[in-house]
Amino acid sequence: MKSCPFKAGDLVVYRPNDRGIALSMMERQKLVPGHAYRIKEIQKAAYVLVEGYTHPGGGIYWTEFTQP
Repeated sequence: MKSCPFKAGDLVVYRPNDRGIALSMMERQKLVPGHAYRIKEIQKAAYVLVEGYTHPGGGIYWTEFTQP
């Protein structure tokens, strides 16, 4: 597992893979693919938490994001 190359405060674009899209279908609150978000925290060097969104599992794996 590679460590997340991003840091808190970075702006990232949500680019989910097919699995990420399928998992988000069950969530009430969703991130929008292609939209930019500011990172508020990185957990366990791999999971991204963005401002204004609370993921039910704690965070989203960093590979679901790209730099703008």
